[in-house]
Amino acid sequence: MADDELRPVMNGIFFDITSENLTLVATDAHKLVRYKSVYLSASINDNETLNFILPKKPAIMLRTILPKEMGEVEIKFDEKNAYFQLSNYTMVCRQVEGRYPNYNGVIPKNNPFKVIADRATLLNALKRVSVFSNQASNLIKLEFQQNQIHISAQDIDFSISAEEYIPCQYEGEYIKIGFKSTFLVEMLGNVDANDIILELADPSRAGILLPLGNAENEDILMLLMPMLLND
Repeated sequence: MADDELRPVMNGIFFDITSENLTLVATDAHKLVRYKSVYLSASINDNETLNFILPKKPAIMLRTILPKEMGEVEIKFDEKNAYFQLSNYTMVCRQVEGRYPNYNGVIPKNNPFKVIADRATLLNALKRVSVFSNQASNLIKLEFQQNQIHISAQDIDFSISAEEYIPCQYEGEYIKIGFKSTFLVEMLGNVDANDIILELADPSRAGILLPLGNAENEDILMLLMPMLLND
């Protein structure tokens, strides 16, 4: 979620409910997460779409409470408020007023480069190399070539650098892209899958991070905007 006073709709989680599934979306303009799941039941007609924006503070409270709860969660909402009924708690909050951006429009559809890597191996390598990245930008470079990822970072101000090679499944052409390491580490740390898929188009377009094999009735997609490389 963002922290933008000029665009309050970005400062929350978008609940998009259709007759088929529930989609949760959050973005801060640098990264985006879309989570799809099925619900047990809903009072919604076919081809009908309902939605609301849950503010950041109630969302953080729910994140703290939900791991301690058992059973089902009932969500009710009207034009102004949202109600969450749990086994031991009832939370009522005001919705964020406004129209949420078209999140599907910013997700790149054609990504010819697909990399499959072990999540833990990639995450640990990023943590080690990112220590040597510039503290202001946290820029980390990823170079993909035949079944190999070259991870590198440097801080010219302190004359330090680091690089590491890890194996992957990739048979496309050479491509190099830069990301903010803190964002990439955070996203990989919130994926449960053993292996991840990284979909890329070119160094100027957003990268897509997906778990290799979603859990039953779950569909997780993470998007991360790249950083400009000077070389």
